[in-house]
Amino acid sequence: MKERLEINNPYTLQFSFVPPRMIERSQITSEIISNFMRDVPTYRGMFITGFRGSGKTVMLGEIRNKFDRSKEWIAVDLNPENNLLDALARELYLIPQLRRLFTKARIDLSVLGIGAHLENAELIASNEEDALKLMLRVLKKEKKKILVTIDEVTYSKDVARFSHALSSYSNAAYDIYVLMTGLIKNIKAIKNEKSLTFLYRAKVKELDALNVTSIRSDYQSALDITTEQAEELAFVTRGYSLAFQALGYHYWNALCKCKAGEQPDRDSIYNELDITLAELAYDKIWEELSATDRKVMIGIRKCMSEANETWVKVEQVRKTLKMSSDVFTKYRSRLIDSGVVDGSQYGHLKFKLPRFEQYIAGKRD
Repeated sequence: MKERLEINNPYTLQFSFVPPRMIERSQITSEIISNFMRDVPTYRGMFITGFRGSGKTVMLGEIRNKFDRSKEWIAVDLNPENNLLDALARELYLIPQLRRLFTKARIDLSVLGIGAHLENAELIASNEEDALKLMLRVLKKEKKKILVTIDEVTYSKDVARFSHALSSYSNAAYDIYVLMTGLIKNIKAIKNEKSLTFLYRAKVKELDALNVTSIRSDYQSALDITTEQAEELAFVTRGYSLAFQALGYHYWNALCKCKAGEQPDRDSIYNELDITLAELAYDKIWEELSATDRKVMIGIRKCMSEANETWVKVEQVRKTLKMSSDVFTKYRSRLIDSGVVDGSQYGHLKFKLPRFEQYIAGKRD
């Protein structure tokens, strides 16, 4: 067997790129791609949502790369903090093959500070929205389609302006489509703005857990461990994308430190996993919860500990917290919507995130 080295670790803790080893969500990926690829797409805009570390950015990058390989499509990734219309126009102009098309069509884009002022221009842009309209008109004639991707979008006046412009482009039958990612609460904030017709009608796809059987197979192959060992690790992740990468990463490094015939110390690996999950996701998730949300989470964890069960009864948690049914229902719904609590079993609750009960153990209400 080839020597295992930490430098060759196939798992990663790095965000915002497609990792060397990943578990594909084939169904949702295919659904998004086939929607945009249709001659008449069902949706011109789509959202990928989920909680922190669920794999939204990875899926966005994977889909963008697939479109980027198509001669018919131009994939453009935008920073949500920028002026989106201006940034999109500039990104399109920076692509050599497109710049030649715009020059040939004699479009004057000097208002944006890009391109030269044309004395005999046939089309003159007066602002960013106008510039994009002229660009899209040229691209439609050339049978080019644009996929705009935006990671971790939040509601802002600029997003609202972008949505109104997209509605205009859509009505003109220009070939521009948008795929965005965002936290569940941020997507809801955008969707609640019913005046944003384009984004209000955009389809939302929420990421579910990774397939645990696929995780087991991946660990067994990459880490060269038994089916039973791989299955134990897979169940620890609970299908959480960040945990899949982090646990694989720490297990690989532990194997590198083992002498021939030795097995890694699982407790040490799980401790490393807990630290990574806290630093990369859980601290931020906890910080974004309200004081009462946190109180409910601590109550759920206390009931879990007392009953020594993963699922706990809603009634027991409510009694422990001394909350009325109406008040508790409000916070139960908030936590389920946030993605950190699972309420799929009637009358019961559990934590969705792996080892979140260990994380909460040190918290106080």
